[in-house]
Amino acid sequence: MGNAVLKKLKKILIPAVCTLGVGFSASSQAITRYQSDLNEAQWLLSGDIFSCSLSHPIMYYGEGHFIKNAGEPMKFILNPGNEKLGPGNVYIISQAPNWSPGLKPETLEVLAYPGYGMTVEVGGKVAERMLTSLNKGLHPVLAGSAWESGRETIEVALTNINFAPAYNEFRRCMASLLPVNYDQIARSAVLFPENGVLLSTRMQDRLDLVALYVANDPSVEYIYIDGHTDSLGSRRDNRELSKQRAEAVTAYLLEQGVAVEKIISRYHGERYPTIDNKTRSNRERNRRVTIRLEKFEP
Repeated sequence: MGNAVLKKLKKILIPAVCTLGVGFSASSQAITRYQSDLNEAQWLLSGDIFSCSLSHPIMYYGEGHFIKNAGEPMKFILNPGNEKLGPGNVYIISQAPNWSPGLKPETLEVLAYPGYGMTVEVGGKVAERMLTSLNKGLHPVLAGSAWESGRETIEVALTNINFAPAYNEFRRCMASLLPVNYDQIARSAVLFPENGVLLSTRMQDRLDLVALYVANDPSVEYIYIDGHTDSLGSRRDNRELSKQRAEAVTAYLLEQGVAVEKIISRYHGERYPTIDNKTRSNRERNRRVTIRLEKFEP
């Protein structure tokens, strides 16, 4: 009789703890938890100078991925292999494992989730805090309503078993990432003062990033450099001014080691304004050299 009472109390109390920790309604009746066990837990690293990924297969559910792309914030993506998690709010919680009781669960984020087997994605500080939780021996949990019944709770847990060695490698991978990615550097512009042709320190910093990226991505086939001016002055003078600006950018990239055969330098004077030249601020935007990277298609 004592065991039966204990089981009944356990059935009542577990959902109540979940309710207090993450904000589910008190009507929750059952919890189904997906978590890789001791023998199956894996953390898998893949990466290069462009992107690092730390993946965790979750038994009978799908995979979780911590991803850090060059030049972008950290993000975590949960890819389900099924439709067990239904529409509604998903709660991201940091909680202690069963063998380390006493620590109160902490809700890190609450997200609206459409269901239908869609991915769950969080970025920035929340993803970083999930990693920190794992490193401290805690288990990040994603919890929401079951697809079949809103009265059942689905928990998807990331275990810290075998986490530490992979996390150390992940940190080393992140340290080797380039400071920018292709999308951030493929279209650049440096702006010149009126009649100016000299590169400022800020311009050089931007061009340094272009040169660094090109040096590390052999798929970049060409760099198009286009010089422009505003509409002040004669067309002849503006054409010459745009040429000098394009040449200044070209010369700097060559000094940084960019191969001459990759560079296509052109100049256009005032012919192609990015905006009308009616105001001073608009003219400032037109006094520019644009740098466009182009990759070859395999």
